[in-house]
Amino acid sequence: MTSLRYPVAGLILVFLLAFGIFLVALMPAAAMTPLLPTPATDNASLPPPKLYGLWWNGQGQAQWEGQQLDITWRLDWRGLTPGLELGFESGQVNATGWAGADWGDWRFEHWQASIPIALLNDFLPQGKAEGQLDISLPQLSLAGTEISAISGKLAYSGGTVTLGPGMDRQVPAIDGKLEMEKGVPVLTVTGPDQQSLAHANLTGKTLTLEVFRALPALLEMSEGGNATDVVFSTRQDLPVSAHSG
Repeated sequence: MTSLRYPVAGLILVFLLAFGIFLVALMPAAAMTPLLPTPATDNASLPPPKLYGLWWNGQGQAQWEGQQLDITWRLDWRGLTPGLELGFESGQVNATGWAGADWGDWRFEHWQASIPIALLNDFLPQGKAEGQLDISLPQLSLAGTEISAISGKLAYSGGTVTLGPGMDRQVPAIDGKLEMEKGVPVLTVTGPDQQSLAHANLTGKTLTLEVFRALPALLEMSEGGNATDVVFSTRQDLPVSAHSG
């Protein structure tokens, strides 16, 4: 009997461990609802998010800006880095991609997003725009709050842009490219024939934006002059910074 004591105890321990893993793996996503942050809103009647499936592979629904937001997630390890394959959809807005964290560092990979330009009209004080903005972000790495790597593309489909009463313009497709140049994140915006329209870079925590004469010329707001002349520039501090090397 004594000789069987330790094997039996070992079997019980293995059983309890397997049972615990089984319970954790099958824990429903709805059990995480109390852990979600409370939305910052004065609308007390806003319904709480609804979660379905399992905690590591599920779906959810929530209210966002008066519209339904559908969310999907799936636990996905990339090498030794834990992360989630995520999906968001609300009306005509959708985004998918992978996000992972490793000891304070963040990685975002293979993100694709599509946004109607009409959603950005609130930022246009005297006009409005139509069309679609597609964003592709194959890579974004953050070491704390420092951007250590980034690559991506932006594509505006083109459409009607209204600059004011009676000032409708048909704007062609516009492209943007995100990349690292000498350790600095850079955005280059180009129009037809790859003509430079704008340029932005992040040095330290300061974002510098320059708009070239080619952009107002594209909108029929400028005549003459050199297309590469800087007609507008601004600087803005951001909560993230360029990698210090």
